[in-house]
Parts: sequence; C-alpha cells; structure tokens
Amino acid sequence: MNNTYHYEGPVELGSIVAHQCGAVGLFSNKENPDFMIHVTSIDTADHIDAVEVKVFYHTDVQSQLHCVDTAVPSEIYKGYVLVRSLFGEDTVEGRKVIGRQLLTQLRLLLGTTESLWGTLVGVRPTKLTHKLWDSLGSLDLVRDELETTHGISPQKWNLLETVVKQERLYVEQATVSPKEVSMYSGIPFCETHCTYCSFPYGLIQGYGKVQEFVSAYLQDIANMNECIAYHGLGVQSLYMGGGTPTSLGDGDFHRVLHSLQKLIPTGHEFTVEAGRPDSLSHSKITSMIEAGVTRISLNPQTMQDDILRIIGRGHTVQDILTMYEYIVSFMDCSINMDFIAGLPRQTLQDMEENVKYIDQLRPHNVTIHTLALKKGSPLYASSYAQEIPSEHLVQHMLDSTHEALLGMGYIPYYMYRQQYMVGQMENIGYTLPHYESIYNIQMIEERQSILSIGPGSVSKWIGGQDFRQKKQYMPKDVDTYIQDMNRLLEKRNTLSKEHWRDS
Repeated sequence: MNNTYHYEGPVELGSIVAHQCGAVGLFSNKENPDFMIHVTSIDTADHIDAVEVKVFYHTDVQSQLHCVDTAVPSEIYKGYVLVRSLFGEDTVEGRKVIGRQLLTQLRLLLGTTESLWGTLVGVRPTKLTHKLWDSLGSLDLVRDELETTHGISPQKWNLLETVVKQERLYVEQATVSPKEVSMYSGIPFCETHCTYCSFPYGLIQGYGKVQEFVSAYLQDIANMNECIAYHGLGVQSLYMGGGTPTSLGDGDFHRVLHSLQKLIPTGHEFTVEAGRPDSLSHSKITSMIEAGVTRISLNPQTMQDDILRIIGRGHTVQDILTMYEYIVSFMDCSINMDFIAGLPRQTLQDMEENVKYIDQLRPHNVTIHTLALKKGSPLYASSYAQEIPSEHLVQHMLDSTHEALLGMGYIPYYMYRQQYMVGQMENIGYTLPHYESIYNIQMIEERQSILSIGPGSVSKWIGGQDFRQKKQYMPKDVDTYIQDMNRLLEKRNTLSKEHWRDS
C-alpha cells in the first residue's frame, strides 16, 4: 500500500479531511490513490444542510485493511469500493464532528494505534487550549471539554496544562499590546541537505547569485525598518532562521546581521539559528557578539556520528562539543539545542546518550522533535526509511527523555505537532527557569503580529477579539523573490497600513 488518498468535495471540508488523513500517514495523490474520499450534499427531512462522506478503497489494498466485511455488497465509485459512509451537518461544528468520525474510521481501517491525543490533529493544541481557557474561564473546564469532545489522555492533558501556564503571561500581553510585534528573518540556504528535511531550500554553493540575493535581502530589511518607524511598532523578539543563516559567507553574514540589528532594541530577544557547527566560524561569532545576539540555536539533532552520517549532517559530535565550548567561552547568550527522536537506526540507548550530553552541557533550552517523515524528503524514498524505529520505541524515547529533562530542572514551555509524525506525537520545547524563547511562544500561539523577511517567509497581521489573520507569503523561489522585491514590499506596506490605520 502506498498510503495515498484523493479527496473530492467542498473546499470547506477539504482541509479537515487533509488533517485527518495526514494524522494516519496518508498522502494526497490523484494518480491511483489507495483511497477515494467523496463528499456530497444530502437532503434531510428538517432541511438542515448536511453532507455524506464516503470512503472508498482500491481493491489492490483490500488484503491490508482491517475491519472490512467483503461479504457485504458495496457501492462502486470510479472502480473503488465503498467501505465507510459518514453523515453530518454542513456547518463549522458539524464539519469538525465529521472530521473526528473520519479519523476514527481511518484508524480502524488501517489498524493504527489510538493516539494519546484522541481526535486532536491540529498543529497547535496549545492555541486551542488558550482559546477554550478564554471562553470557559478555568483550566478544569478546558480539561473536561478536551476529554469529552476529543478523548485526550490524562498524559497529554498534563503536558498541555504545564505548557499553557508557562505561556499565559506572554499570550495575555500580546492581546493588550497590538503594536508590539515579533520578527522573522529567513535565509533560504544550507550547505548540505539533511535527509529528513523537505524544505525547498537549495545548497548555497549551488546558487550563483548570492550577492544579488544579499542586496535584495538588505532592501527587504531597510523597508521593514521604515515600516517599524512609520507605525511606531515595538519589536519584542527577532528570530533569524532558515535554512541555515550561518551558511552565508562571513562578510555577507556580517552585513545581514548588522542590518537586522537596527530592527530590534538592544537587549531584546535576538535569536540566530546557527544549526550546524560546521557552518560557524570565529568571525561569525564575533559578528553575533557585536550585533547583540542574545540567543543561539545550535542543533546537533543527535550525538552519534554514525546517525549523523545517515541523516546527511556535515559535522561530527566532537565538532558540536568544540563549538559549544567556544560559544560559552566568548558569548553571553542563551543556547538552544535541538534533538530528533525516531531517526533511522536510532535506539533508546542513543536517546539516553543524547540526554547525558544535555546534562553535561546544560543548554538553556532543549527542543525534542519527533521525526516527521515527509514525502518530499530524501529519507522518504531511501532504504533508511525502513530502519526508522517503531512507534512504540519512539514513544518510549520521548517518555524517558521527558522524565529525564524534568528531573534536570527543565520545564516544557511550548509545543506543536506536525503531520506525518511517528505515532502522531509532538515536538516540545523545554527551558530552564526564566530562559524561555518569546518568539517561539508568540509564533505558535498566533496572538501577536509577526512580520517576516526573506524567501519563503510569512508575515501575519493579527487583530480583533477573535485574532483574525491577514497573511503575506514571500515566494519560496529565490530568483522570484529578487525580481519581485518592489511589488512584494509595496504589498507588505499596504497590508501594514490597513492593519494599523486606526491606531
């Protein structure tokens, strides 16, 4: 089975279906999919708008499905056999109910394990929790709602409760300070391609117009500086991510970083994602010191040389340790380290070794990711995909790491989920007390406007009691970004004026 589906029906239900299918590892594909999901409107006696959701399967995958009664005649659609039929109201809440029913049925058909998250499949479960907290007034009532409606487990509720309590102050501040924003600056290049990564970024050494890109990027930053001044904005945090920002040459990195420095008051949270130690240099660290960088993300992903080679990293464990020691010696900043659970050939002992390094180094923040196997990543089609640890083992890795980090004094302070994650689990950011990343919280909870710079970045203007969003997507293609710069900046200026026109 190729784990593919095709959806036919109204757009309003399409995104919900996509979430449910993604939660059980099904990818959208029009060409010979394993499943067809077809939605039609139906008439009801009380004239309530309603829909019927029919799930069809290809006969080639019948032997691999669970709970299929082959003795019962079924409807045929485009050569596919009906296996499930669901009914529901065609309303906002009705479509959510249909989505939960569809997820349950897909799990039964595929024989997948019931998730500890119940029927919650969204990227931001903490965002939903804050929203319910606002409306219901108490976390006890929120827990009752999530347990009753979504079947969330006590384990995941305890995680949610801890995280939202850590975030709440920042969420409330964002609500009452509409002119306080955060900034994202994205550099769309890396020096090597990690096998698990599906981002459409290129290798910097393969791009022949780096200087044109840098010139356009500096124009983007200058325009953002004018926008801040024109609207009287306060910048709470700035995150320089990517790709790998430190893949830029020393001189270009210095120019871009010092231009970004002008956007944010001295001493405010200024993060640089220096993910790969092999892309760092003494010159770049000096530039970060001069620019007032307050937080660095140094992301090994794992601390075993053999796994680093499998996932396409261009450094060794010793490179990480050497660079970490150098940063601690010369910079007064917070340090984050990222790790992934579920990498090919990874064992529980490997994760326990990662935790020992965390205990030895004591970074201020630690982010534990669950591997998300994306179709666009090199890993998806490689032989190593067959060597990804089992769902049960990955859950064991996450649980043991969680308990160990709590024992070391780390606190979960933000979290999010992705489609196609092993076991429908989550990514958790941990912090030592009082070192949480403001940007990470504001980005996940979406109550503060975030203005963005660079190819592939997204600006979000957020306002109103329901936190409505207007968005601008910068093109992912670097050449298009350069060529359309003036038009893109004009659009961003217009959206900013519309958003802050009454303030």
